[in-house]
Amino acid sequence: MKTRFIIQCAMALALCMALATGASATELKVRGNLDMYGMWSANLMDHNSDVPDGDNYFTTQRMRTYFDYVANENLKAVLGLEIDNVWGDNTDNIGGDWGTDGKGNIEVKHAYLNFTLPDTTVNVQAGLQYVALPSVFGNPVFDDDAAAITVSAQINDMFGLAVGYTRGVDGDYNTEGSPEVGGKDDVDMAFIAAPVKLEGLEVTPYFAYALLGQNTLHLDSLMATDDASAWILGANAQLSMFKPLTFAADFIYGQADFEYENYDIDSNGWYAALAASYEFDVLTATLFSTYATGFSDTSDDDLGVLPVLAEGWGLSPYIGGVRAFSTTYDSFATDALGVGSDGTGLWTVGLVLDNISFVDKLSHKLVLAYAKGTSDEDSVALFTEEDSGFEAYLVNKYMIYENLAAINELGYFSGSSEKLEDADYDLDASYFATIGFAYKF
Repeated sequence: MKTRFIIQCAMALALCMALATGASATELKVRGNLDMYGMWSANLMDHNSDVPDGDNYFTTQRMRTYFDYVANENLKAVLGLEIDNVWGDNTDNIGGDWGTDGKGNIEVKHAYLNFTLPDTTVNVQAGLQYVALPSVFGNPVFDDDAAAITVSAQINDMFGLAVGYTRGVDGDYNTEGSPEVGGKDDVDMAFIAAPVKLEGLEVTPYFAYALLGQNTLHLDSLMATDDASAWILGANAQLSMFKPLTFAADFIYGQADFEYENYDIDSNGWYAALAASYEFDVLTATLFSTYATGFSDTSDDDLGVLPVLAEGWGLSPYIGGVRAFSTTYDSFATDALGVGSDGTGLWTVGLVLDNISFVDKLSHKLVLAYAKGTSDEDSVALFTEEDSGFEAYLVNKYMIYENLAAINELGYFSGSSEKLEDADYDLDASYFATIGFAYKF
């Protein structure tokens, strides 16, 4: 019995040592951010003083935490979690009321494996991850978190190559939208990009192709009568040889086709962006412009717009939905005007004055933007070539600590839509102001 006891103790000790050794072989790194702010607004979503907003004041917060499980410089796993709360909201999935015990409000944002093949530059990333086609202001075709596998390699100092595959939909639905075992119910996208780096110049051409099953493509609650496909050809360029003057540009062309009832529907469109920035001692000034084709006349067989899969485009809070806080929402203006937040159907031009600083720890950002519709006035669009809008957006940031900032936002937008005005829906100016904190760790 004594011998057996000694053997059991030795085995237990060996097991503990093995577990300790295994645990120490993997290093855990934690990073993330926590943003919270209060917002006061008028006509934020509807742009109509006659229609009361749901709430003219609210407080919201978002925490994102990423855990990097690092075995070595060539192998790690990443888990990203997100928690969103609106103060006072008692719904189960938010849990911001008294008790703060919301159920199910922890989201899995990322969960992927990242490793480099031994003795190569080939990197593999597989799982729930961020996938984006190259862009200046976020890609209007694909720029989102996705379930994907991507493989990239640096061939030499000048050339690289990246390929990827992602599945957007994997479901079974019948023509009424109810679950049913069957085929043609998936959405897949694959892409290839080939970055080229020269001294002072980077150019990345890319190609993407998507297949959409007929049971996944909806139009006004009806489904397409056959599978659809879309292809995208684009290029992004960054020119830095004239620093402190730099340039950035995008060009994208895409085509999609599918059958809807007895009609063959095509959609061919393009998008372009150009930005020129100059770094002064006290600020960085950027002139920018974007243009994307809009909807054609309703009698045209071609819809006229760039196919969009999972956009990440944006210029500002009202045009595209870009904010100083990570607790961002969709565009406050282009969504309300029926344009959406992907940049299609818009021509924009504007000025950004960023990193303005005259006082230590205090900085400012000013965005002035003008937008005009590009859709035909006889199309289905509400914001057409006859309509326009103007936005002013100011961000004031004070660094309390190295990783903690106090942030104030001020936003204004005024726009027009002849179709809405003809329907006695008057568009009024929209305003908002925020104050809050952003902590990065």
